Amino acid sequence: MIKVSLSKGFTLPRLDKDTFSMLMRNGLQYDKATGLFTVKDINKIDRIYAILSEAINDTISIEVQCVLCSSDAGCSECEFSNTCDRLQVTSKCICKDCLRNGYGNYTREVSKLLE
Repeated sequence: MIKVSLSKGFTLPRLDKDTFSMLMRNGLQYDKATGLFTVKDINKIDRIYAILSEAINDTISIEVQCVLCSSDAGCSECEFSNTCDRLQVTSKCICKDCLRNGYGNYTREVSKLLE
């Protein structure tokens, strides 16, 4: 499974030159120093997904960011992953850890914003 994170850098298997170029033109960025890709244009995630689906013979999981702690929300392990269309919905969700602590995490993060 290939995890494409919307919140941090991620790796991809070796791509041919044409696929790499198409991805760069369609919202991905590559950092040679770290060897990581990042999504620089989230509005093109559906196009990035389509290019990767055609080029890579593996399952691709779009991983959105947790609105509270900013880590990956854990989409590939989520019980709703089969019905959640991460190409069409928000780019943020809530991870299981933050969900367990629920309202306490939410109020702490909102009060930080209000300070």
